[in-house]
Amino acid sequence: MMNRRSFLAMAALTAVAACAEPLLDEQTAGSLKVVDVSVDVSQIEGVKGRQITVAPEKIQADVRNHLLAYLKDGSVGSRPVKAEVSITQFHLVSPGQALLVGGTSTISGVLTVKDARNGTVVLEPTKVYGTAKGGWALGGLVGAAVKADQTPEQDYKATIVGFSQDVRKRLLGAEK
Repeated sequence: MMNRRSFLAMAALTAVAACAEPLLDEQTAGSLKVVDVSVDVSQIEGVKGRQITVAPEKIQADVRNHLLAYLKDGSVGSRPVKAEVSITQFHLVSPGQALLVGGTSTISGVLTVKDARNGTVVLEPTKVYGTAKGGWALGGLVGAAVKADQTPEQDYKATIVGFSQDVRKRLLGAEK
């Protein structure tokens, strides 16, 4: 079960992810063409919260594939860049947490962007957060019922997709 401090940290991450400022000015963001993404999962032991076992290699591949797809699709500039993400936390809200306090599943990490041609840093290491879309799971029986209807695998995938969308929006701006 999640303690009060962890709950408050998760709530703060969710609020930050929802209203986070762009990471780059509009002109710089518009000049980028993401050509590669690397993901480091060495700082986590796996997915926390909900009962699901996922090998670190699978987490790494899944986050990389989704993030690369979202960033490639959203970048239309001419400057080739590589995004490097180090995942620091991957937490899925359990039905028990949803019953007690509610919450949303999150991924936290650090993003660095470098020029793919010469390695020049375009974006210094910056904390990034992403949440599963669909909003906050209400506390109480309703929240627990909603979480119980969603399999851990569905929540895992939704959290990766939400993280990828949130990082894309902060790095490249809103979809046009």
